[in-house]
Amino acid sequence: MSRRQVTLRVDDRVVCERCDVADHLVARMRGLLGRSDLPQGEGILLRPAGSIHTFFMRFPIDVVFLNEEDVVVKVVHRLAPWRAAGEKGAQSVLELAAGEAESREIEVGSTLRFDPAASRTHIAFREAAQTMSEYVIVLFVISATIMAALAFMSGVVGMLIQLAADILGS
Repeated sequence: MSRRQVTLRVDDRVVCERCDVADHLVARMRGLLGRSDLPQGEGILLRPAGSIHTFFMRFPIDVVFLNEEDVVVKVVHRLAPWRAAGEKGAQSVLELAAGEAESREIEVGSTLRFDPAASRTHIAFREAAQTMSEYVIVLFVISATIMAALAFMSGVVGMLIQLAADILGS
């Protein structure tokens, strides 16, 4: 399942270079489950969401709760595995590597903004990769078809040679 990826900023500071946007049910349910870590600069924005849990996770995270205008209303630092957190009125939740909220100076009252230029770049790269993948698949299918046709034709040619030998030999 692919997710849309964006860059998030507060003022002129980048707070998350590679942020997956989980804006549908399955992506929100999956969240960070199954990952062994969350590298610095990466995160996931869950929307809509007003609470999260770290059940079955293997590492602590920073949790940033946002209202409908993407203003930070609560920050939970280093939430350990097997815990839960929420905020009444929160509409979105940003999950970051433990310590990132503090080091990136994300605090209550900060307004997060999507970096459209970086987002377009990520989308352009993803679309180019998708197109390349499609071309590779088409080339593979064409190659397989040609190989099958050659195998069939070599069998037909072999049968014709055998038939000619039988006719001439008799």
